[in-house]
This record gives sequence, structure tokens and C-alpha cells, in this order.
Amino acid sequence: MLLLWIIFLNFYLSIHSEEYIENYLGTKSAYRYVANLNNFENHDQEGCATKIWMFVRHGTRYPGISDIKVMREHLPKLQDEIIRINEDESLKIDHRLSKSDLLLFKKWYPRVEEYEAKMLTVEGEKEMVELAERMQWRFPNLLKPFYSNTSYVFKHTKTQRTKESGKYFATGLFGKSVHGGGYYPIAVKRNSILRFYKLCKKWIISVKKNAQTYSERNNFYDTEIMREALDKVSSKLGLDNLTVSDLHSMYVTCAFESSWSNRRRSPWCIPFDIETIKVLEYAEDLKYYWVDGYGYDLTCNQACPAFNDMFNFINSEEKYPNALFYFTHSGSLLKMLCHLGIYRDHNQLLANNFEENKNRQWKVSKIDPFGNNLAFILYTCNGTKKVLTMHNENIIRLPACPKSDFCDVKTIEDYYKNSLTCGFDEMCENNLINITSS
Repeated sequence: MLLLWIIFLNFYLSIHSEEYIENYLGTKSAYRYVANLNNFENHDQEGCATKIWMFVRHGTRYPGISDIKVMREHLPKLQDEIIRINEDESLKIDHRLSKSDLLLFKKWYPRVEEYEAKMLTVEGEKEMVELAERMQWRFPNLLKPFYSNTSYVFKHTKTQRTKESGKYFATGLFGKSVHGGGYYPIAVKRNSILRFYKLCKKWIISVKKNAQTYSERNNFYDTEIMREALDKVSSKLGLDNLTVSDLHSMYVTCAFESSWSNRRRSPWCIPFDIETIKVLEYAEDLKYYWVDGYGYDLTCNQACPAFNDMFNFINSEEKYPNALFYFTHSGSLLKMLCHLGIYRDHNQLLANNFEENKNRQWKVSKIDPFGNNLAFILYTCNGTKKVLTMHNENIIRLPACPKSDFCDVKTIEDYYKNSLTCGFDEMCENNLINITSS
């Protein structure tokens, strides 16, 4: 048993090391790389926790159609070229792949079909089960191990990946006998809480569909830093005709295949070392900073319907339900984090300040992997109402209470008072703009 524990500890420390490639794979990272696996203590030993509101991004999924096509049509061509060049002893190249790395490329084949696009994976199912089990361990008095539609409410978006995530989370709480047996309200495509941004017409036009939003990431692709990363990867593979688009395709595939399994190494991670993977990660952060983060005030402000839902739930005098679980998407979680004012950097993320932002807080690899979750737990003790906030199972402090883990409900109300009267339709100009969002 001691030997097994040492092996597990060494593995855990390795995947959480700052010098491990899997720590820099953006929003396609597996939850296991950030999950709080070393603190299972009971957070409610006095039995004061009375409510929990939780926002959960779906677990690890398969890629979308466009990425699957790249994996099935483009990468095999690169694979053939890499094998051909590295096996041809007559060619003079600066470096050759090791036999073991070359063997990984030879054994690789696309492991996903188009019909599986964006569906929850087995790893995603496991993430949800284990997340629920750990939360129950931390709050045993609040999260009782038997299902009641009076105590528990589960909601998901109109997608297979969030629906299944909710079911497997329920399995973690109540066991296999209840899997999928709980009550789930009928999901709608555009939900004002779960996917509020789908209803914000101004944001869709001025941010998501605005080419300027992606200019910092695109400009970063043209920097000397990116060219040096491209040259380094090209040299390692023995190729001289790689493009930034190729680099991005390798990065995305490395991320997905790493998230699906911790037992099988993706050959598309081989081209990267720590320095080059950090460059690709920054490109990802630039995208999500401007699309879903602090790049535009509207992006953060529009999350007020979700914030209001949370605050009204924890502030309500109604005893039941006492657990509300929402299963949603990356865009919702990132905007909610932004709305709360956490992970905000002093500098904006720009194409020309990579070096200044190396220690940035806005790293989607860490704050928005698959399974990303945000929980607000209400404690009612001796007539006082305080809230504990957790992100990815770690206790975080809200800007409203920077010196305390627990934040008084009234303090939250005063600090975020503009959020409680935000005027979503007016902010989003929903009465002035006539569009059909995708």
C-alpha cells in the first residue's frame, strides 16, 4: 500500500508541475490537471452549510466537426511526412525523432468520428462522478446521498454533453441506481441563466462576430515569438514547411488526446517543449480574454442574470431546494468569473506583451478546463448568513471580501448591487437589434 501511495503521489505531483506540458493546454485541458485532489476535509463540521449553488462546465468532450476534420484529413498527411523524413537516413536534417517518439507517430490514427462531435467522453463521465463524490465528502450534511426532487434541482442546456454531465454528477452523489433518474426541466436552446450570452444581441454583434475581437490573437501569430516557436517545432520534427495553422492543429489535438486519457500519450504533444507550449497557450488566452473575458466590459456585465439567480437562491428564506446544479459551457463560466472580478490582471492581454504577462492570472488552462466549476455555499450559523466560494474545488476570496474566505451575504449584496439591477435587455440592446444568433 505504501508503494502504491508513493507511485500515486509522484504521478499527482508530476501532472501538477509547472514544467509539464499538460498544464498548458487551454480550454481543452482535462479537469484532473487542476482539480483539488489533496484536500478532502469536511468543510462543514459544525453543520452550518444550508445551500449550494453550482455552475459546472460539462466534462471532457470530443472535438467539434471542424477539428475532427483536421484530425482525420490534415494531420495524417503531416504524420506521413514526419515519418518519411525521420526514417530517410539520406536526408540531412538538424534533428531526428527518437525511436520511441517515431513509433508513437507510426501507431497514431484519428480516434474520433464526425458523429461523435462534441459528445461527452468516458473521461468526462468520470470527471463528473468524481467531482460530485468529492463535493459530497466536503459537505456531507448538505449533500445527502439520496435523491429528492424537493432538495435537489438539476438543469442543463440543450446539448448531449451537459445533459450527460448532469446525469453522471447525479451518479456520483446518489449511486448508479439513480443515474438519469432525477427530474430535469426541459432544456431550451437559449437559456437566460445557463447561456445568457446567446440572448445578448449587442454582444453577439459587437464582440463575438466582430473581427477586431480576434485581432490580438491573430497579431500574436505574426510576432517573432511565434515564429521562433514555429522554427523550433519544425526543427524538432525535421520539417521545413510548417505553418502557424499546422502548429495550432497539433496543439489542439495534443490537448484533446491528452484530456481523453492519462494512459496514452499523444504524439502531437511531442513537438512541443515547455517554452513553445507556453507560446501556444498565450495565443489561446488572447482569444478567450477578448471573447469571454475582460477585453470588453459588456462581456463581463452580461453575466448578471446568472449572478442574480445565484444571489436570489442563497438569499431566499425558502428552505428547499437547498442544492441547485447547473451544467453549462465554457462561455458561461468564463463570463461569470469575469463578472465576479476574479483572475483580473493589471495589464490587458495583448499581442505585444507576452513577456510582461507570463505570470498572468487569466490562464484558461488553469481557470477553464473541462469540468470547470464554480460553487457558492451558504452557511447559516447563529443567525448570520455567510457565503463560501469555491472554484475548481479550491476556496477563493471574492473582491467583496479580500481578507476572508467567508463573505457576509449583505456585503455581497452591497458590493455587487449594480449586478442585481443590471437591466439585461437594455444592456444588450435586445429591443433595438434584430438578429438570429447562432
